[in-house]
Amino acid sequence: MGYFSNGTEGMMYEERFCCNCIHNKEDEQCPVWYIHEVFNYDAVGKDADNKIKKILNTLIPRTADGFNGECSMFRGA
Repeated sequence: MGYFSNGTEGMMYEERFCCNCIHNKEDEQCPVWYIHEVFNYDAVGKDADNKIKKILNTLIPRTADGFNGECSMFRGA
């Protein structure tokens, strides 16, 4: 699950991956980014079966050292 400690960190992630991805379109929001905005940590905490967390972890996995990994949908433009 992508964790962004502040807006700047989120913007840096977007700049690194989203802005360079073939799925990034001006008139459509990326579904992966949208899901991470909608299902934040409050929503995940209320998910007893951890289904939301599993989905988010699949989309933006965490690296072994605890950082946000490459989006699983990322395809370089």
